[in-house]
Amino acid sequence: MKEQTTSAAGQTPTASQNGASKYFKPEEFTCRCGCGLNNISPELVATLDKVRETAGIALRITSGSRCAKHNEAVGGKSDSAHLTGLAADIAIGGSHERYLVSKAAIAVGVDRMGIGMNLVHLDIDKDKSQQVTWLYA
Repeated sequence: MKEQTTSAAGQTPTASQNGASKYFKPEEFTCRCGCGLNNISPELVATLDKVRETAGIALRITSGSRCAKHNEAVGGKSDSAHLTGLAADIAIGGSHERYLVSKAAIAVGVDRMGIGMNLVHLDIDKDKSQQVTWLYA
């Protein structure tokens, strides 16, 4: 049996009444520079809900939407899927957590994934190469 997951704020999931995320709050996807940009794709959020449900662990979003200025400041690519709200980075606490998130992402149909020591990047940008996984140094 899977453990009960909680949101980053410690709340247990509840059914959405307005199509919003089962597990995530909108502010978790807002650009971290303070500009207020939140252009996150509802399709990405629904996919992340499925990843979280399948992995059976809470996921902490470290980067969702990014404005061009913040993307440049963090070393993001000029065509980053974060700019169009089609990507999210998830904090990873260790190899088992990385495995669970990666396995769940593939199981729910994510075709683009970046793997780092402390993060997993998931994106649904159909204008980029599909069925790819890359490593961050």
